[in-house]
Amino acid sequence: MCTAITYQDRQDNAYFGRTMDFPLKATPWRLTYVPAGFAWQVRPSEQFLTSKYAVLGGMRLADGHYLIGDGVNEAGLACAELYFPGQVQYYETPQFYRLNLTPQDVITWLLTQHQSVAEVANNLDRLAIIAQQWYDHDIIHPFHWILSDDTGTYLIEPTNEQLSLKKAPLGILTNAPAIEQHQAKLTHLVGGEPTKERLAAFPKRLPVTRTPSNRYLRTALTLAKQPVPDHRDGILLGRKILERVQMEPLEGHDDYTHYIGVIDRTHLTYDFTDLEFEHHHRASLRHLMKKYHKPVTFH
Repeated sequence: MCTAITYQDRQDNAYFGRTMDFPLKATPWRLTYVPAGFAWQVRPSEQFLTSKYAVLGGMRLADGHYLIGDGVNEAGLACAELYFPGQVQYYETPQFYRLNLTPQDVITWLLTQHQSVAEVANNLDRLAIIAQQWYDHDIIHPFHWILSDDTGTYLIEPTNEQLSLKKAPLGILTNAPAIEQHQAKLTHLVGGEPTKERLAAFPKRLPVTRTPSNRYLRTALTLAKQPVPDHRDGILLGRKILERVQMEPLEGHDDYTHYIGVIDRTHLTYDFTDLEFEHHHRASLRHLMKKYHKPVTFH
């Protein structure tokens, strides 16, 4: 399914991109802005979280509730959720004295309540992910999350109930297995520690498959082989890399790429390419914050 990347340009502007390959539900993914002060009703408690920070990202409106797939907030913290099947361990029931959230609401909490990865790390022991359905009454989804700020790129992989942050070694992520297994396969492939130099020098072109491991390997190699872009080409580089792991619709497969999103984290802009409906939008979070005090959806 999904692939996420982080990288920088020659002027040290930071980027965060992803393909959204999650099966389309009753409502489509749209580029959406939600202001600070917006109240999110979360489950399983159905209490409200009020946004401390405005968010611009790929979202769905389901049963009157915004579901975030990825985004950036006004402090420059970016996050995306990706599928992590067969790996997660959630709490079965709500925990006393903890913030109890369904998997779908975790990214909402991360982006609306935190301005940095360090702040997330300080609050992570308050969080309990509960194996309950969200408002669209779907299955209990297995997720892991990639986060990025000016200190680097990190992961939350809920392989046990006590959550922790770990570094994303190359600043990229796909789906299961866990990051350590992806890195072990990459190390084996290139015959040693997967440094940028070793990855860039790897001579072979890998076959293209739809597996997460194949997409992780190909993305690591592709990203390492690209020259560092100037700022004017920063967004284009992200789209180029992500298009190489774009998943086309296939008969008998529910998973294919619905949109490609590339965030300029430094300037708080989002470039959204909707492959399902052939729409393209580029929006500035700073501009939206000055103009709108209610959610805005780009159609």
